[in-house]
Amino acid sequence: MNNHEAYTEMLSRHRQLVWSLCWTRARGDRERCRDLVQDVSLSLWEHYGKLRPGANAFEERAWVAWHTRTVLDHLHRRPSPTLVPLPDNLIDETDDSRDTVDELLARLADADRQLVQLRLEGYSADEIAERMGLRRDTVYQRLHRIIERLRKEKR
Repeated sequence: MNNHEAYTEMLSRHRQLVWSLCWTRARGDRERCRDLVQDVSLSLWEHYGKLRPGANAFEERAWVAWHTRTVLDHLHRRPSPTLVPLPDNLIDETDDSRDTVDELLARLADADRQLVQLRLEGYSADEIAERMGLRRDTVYQRLHRIIERLRKEKR
């Protein structure tokens, strides 16, 4: 049996353990739980070689639980992005050749433009995420990147 098959069998044996630990951390948010399970599964695969060869079922379960908690703790400590408001001074009022908001928006890709327009219309990050089929964290990150890119272009 190769490493991939052994890993797949191990994950299959402990999938309920991984799911329940992620479910607890996601506080019942099914989509967040799925994302966490995916992150944990990838990390378990990357570190599978560190599991002692020939580990018995108890050692294997303990390692999976420990590694899952470690990954979840690391993800929890990572600062979550915050929704950055569009600054009032994005356009320099004293510059005669300043861009209008429409001109700035025209520089964006369609998806980014839609995201910014929804934010300007007053939609929350959760509402934008739901409308666009994104995760809330993705909305925060994309808004931040868009604002930073527009600021750099303005300079």
